[in-house]
Order: sequence, then structure tokens, then C-alpha cells
Amino acid sequence: MQLFADYHLHSRYSDGRATIRQLAEAALAKGLESIIICDHGPNNIGVGVKSAGTFLEAKEEAQKIARDFPELELKVGAEANVIGLDGEIDVPEEVYRQLDWLVVGLHPYIRPADLRTGWSYVLGNQFHTLTEARREKCIRRNTKALCEAIRRHKPDVVAHPGLGVPVDIEEVARVCTETNTAFEINTGHRYQQVIDIIRAANTGVKFAVNSDAHFTDTVGDFAYGIALLQQAKIPPEQVINARH
Repeated sequence: MQLFADYHLHSRYSDGRATIRQLAEAALAKGLESIIICDHGPNNIGVGVKSAGTFLEAKEEAQKIARDFPELELKVGAEANVIGLDGEIDVPEEVYRQLDWLVVGLHPYIRPADLRTGWSYVLGNQFHTLTEARREKCIRRNTKALCEAIRRHKPDVVAHPGLGVPVDIEEVARVCTETNTAFEINTGHRYQQVIDIIRAANTGVKFAVNSDAHFTDTVGDFAYGIALLQQAKIPPEQVINARH
């Protein structure tokens, strides 16, 4: 399977180690045709952008840089954090509507929208491994929050579902299918298993294989994701950044 695009990269605007120009150069060196810079939302503690307005600054910079890379489609989106149990995210609609792409995901260390979320989600996920009952409760709560965010904001991709914050993979995939949201196979963290991909695929969801690169060396590093797709027998038609 051949992949032509990487739709989840991080730059120095958040916790990436490369500039947008350096990421573009790395993408061309890997033979990619399209990349999207998706830095972390501002409520991701220690790694997020300074403010939601930073995404618009990044887009303006990318538009200027793109003139030097006519053979590469260079776009800017956001990796928004779910910060509320009812699907609130940390990138306002008036901002993400001006961007090219929206990725939404759960992250364990965020500034929550309210105390209820802070107590039950942020703290709850720190102790979800203590008992099976606590874990099941966390999975239900996390899944609801993520699915509400997907329904409310209809992102292009859901980021690394299940990474560090357990969810019901099949339920998330079903909601992704309903909203035409791609389900990410994340090759940067390499935590997903073949059975997870099969369960998600059975809902009819489309996949996006992304590197989640924070360094130029890992831009377009798709080998882990391609191996999962092959083992799960996922056809190229079910992958949004694959050649059909």
C-alpha cells in the first residue's frame, strides 16, 4: 500500500522540533505530496500553542512558505483537545473554520473546561487502572466525551483513539462513520493492535495513517501503520491518504 500524505505533523508552534519549512522539506524528501501541520491546542498542558490565534499565524506562515514548494500541498489545521464531558474543545469554531483541517483527540493532561471535567475526567483517568470497575467507568466517560466532540465539531480525523485515555474503539469508530470522520492509525506512538483496527474497520470507518511527527526524521514514517492495515486486510479504498 502506498501513502501519499501525512495529515498530522507538529511544528515549533507547539511541541514539535522543526519549523514548517523544515517539515515541508522533509516531506518532499520522503516523496509525499501533501502534509498538514496540526499543532496541539492551547489547553494541552506544557505542549500546546500559546493561544488559539496561533493557528492563524501558522496558516499565514505556511501560505507564504508554500510558494517555495509548488509540488507539495502544504496546509495547516489543529489538533484540538477535548476539554469537556459534553464535547467541548479548546479551539473555537471561529478559528477552526478558518483552518484547512481539524483533528480532535483525548489527552490525559489538559486544562479542563470546568471542575466537573477536571474531577471526573482528568483525575479519573489517572487512576483508571486501580480496579476493573473504575476502568470501565472511565471508558464510558471518555467515549461519551470524545463522541460528543466528534458529533458537535465533525472533525476530519480523530487523533490516536485509545492512547493513554481508554475508549470503546467500536463506538468511536461508529460515530466517526456517521460524521465522515477518519479514524487515525498513529505510527508515532505505535500502541494500536491489529484487533483494534479490525473492530474499527467493521463499522465501515475510513482510516488515516499519520506519523504524528514531532521531528523531521519521522515525517512520512508509515511502516507500522501499513503493516497493521495489511494484517487487518484493510483495502486502500478505506484509507483516505492511500493510493487506490
